[in-house]
Amino acid sequence: MFSQLLSGNPQYDATQLEFEEPFVQHPESAPGILLRIRPFKENQGVVDGAGLLQSVHDVTTNFRGKNTSDHHSFEVWFDEGKIKFYMHAATEAAADKFRRRVGNNYANSEVFPVEGGAAFPVIEPDEYVAGAWLEMEKLPYYPIRHHNSEEWETDPYGEITSEMLSLDDSKVITQVVFRPAKQSWTGGDRFKHNSVDDLAHALRQGTSVGWLNPRTRPASEKDKQAAKTIEQQRGQQAFHVNIRVVAISADKDEAEARARGVAGMFRKYYNAITEQGLDDTPVWHRKEAKRASQLKQHVTRMADREWTDRRMIMTVDELAGVAHIPNNEIETPNIDWRYTQRGDRVPADAGQYEPPTDSGDANERNADNRGHNGV
Repeated sequence: MFSQLLSGNPQYDATQLEFEEPFVQHPESAPGILLRIRPFKENQGVVDGAGLLQSVHDVTTNFRGKNTSDHHSFEVWFDEGKIKFYMHAATEAAADKFRRRVGNNYANSEVFPVEGGAAFPVIEPDEYVAGAWLEMEKLPYYPIRHHNSEEWETDPYGEITSEMLSLDDSKVITQVVFRPAKQSWTGGDRFKHNSVDDLAHALRQGTSVGWLNPRTRPASEKDKQAAKTIEQQRGQQAFHVNIRVVAISADKDEAEARARGVAGMFRKYYNAITEQGLDDTPVWHRKEAKRASQLKQHVTRMADREWTDRRMIMTVDELAGVAHIPNNEIETPNIDWRYTQRGDRVPADAGQYEPPTDSGDANERNADNRGHNGV
């Protein structure tokens, strides 16, 4: 709080990063394997996303029991006027699992390694950059909204991807980095009594109110419902999570608007029962030079698919909500769908991407002004 008084409240302030030449990450120099996905519209969306995540929940530990598991990422890019989907695998084995699982669960979708071009959207020296990361409002034992809790009427990705649409020469990226959590993640610290069971028990005991004349307010029905929801977290597979957003544009206002708008859309995951949500924190400093340095670090971490411990843990269902391949439930234009059917799956050794020749792409591309030299 004291540092905030000195520096002011964080805000979205797009800044040029003073690159002397374009920031380019080539696939051969990037860590791990980047896979591009062209989804077929007819799929189960978030439901199949949960199965995909379960397939890479491989926890590894060292001799002291420390979690040494690999981390992977799911990414949505608005680049070259299109919404595109990517998965980044830490290893060849994980990449093969992703390819096979996408091929099996998402029939007719296309998945292939990115072997040419760039492994992250290019940033030109004169472009402005704005970014943010997301954090949970409360302890991770309180789940966010997901498809198996408070069912949403529409996939939140519809509004997130719509907010990502920008000028054709602008770029917007959302990145969800995830790392398997140990089965003991709900156990808490035995000396602090902060496990899911302790928390649920406390909610059922009511709330202490008042200072001069303290008394216990009986647990409400909402408290009891929240306690039951929290208890259901025990035994669930989960992941440590980072969520990052960055917007890049030659137009300063556009970069700020896209970063603010996209990060703000993650509020759609607010769970009214547990009062858990996702808060966005802009990458910011009141001094421009330091702000540029922090944004450069933010971009580098995204390009390197770096995992940072922000004490965010999500169950498979929660994570599937923020990291999944969407279906035709979302109506965002300019999505890089695959329109043709080609059997049940694409071979795991599929080669280079061939530019689509479907007439549907052209129709989608012109469906909305923003995303085609519009505003």
